[in-house]
Amino acid sequence: MVNQVGSIGHDPSIQRIETPEQQARQPVAPPARPDRPSQAAELTPELQEVQRAIEVVRQAPDVREGRVAAIRKLLEAGRYQVPLEAVADRVANELRPTLESE
Repeated sequence: MVNQVGSIGHDPSIQRIETPEQQARQPVAPPARPDRPSQAAELTPELQEVQRAIEVVRQAPDVREGRVAAIRKLLEAGRYQVPLEAVADRVANELRPTLESE
């Protein structure tokens, strides 16, 4: 029996029960991380090959200097002929989305 209101002695048989809201506020421990690199995920041989290909492309020059020099010589000599069908196809492909949306 309780002798005084608000004064409850410590009884080890009584356990505190938390509501779901109180439980939700409890800090959550972060997921465990691998301690050793050997536990890290490894890439498949296919993905390793893709990574190598990406690296080769990154190292390639943006401009093919040899091709530019050859075309420049032809232009200067007046012998460069523009492939008109290819230009027309490219222009049509560029304009197609604009024309289709109208």
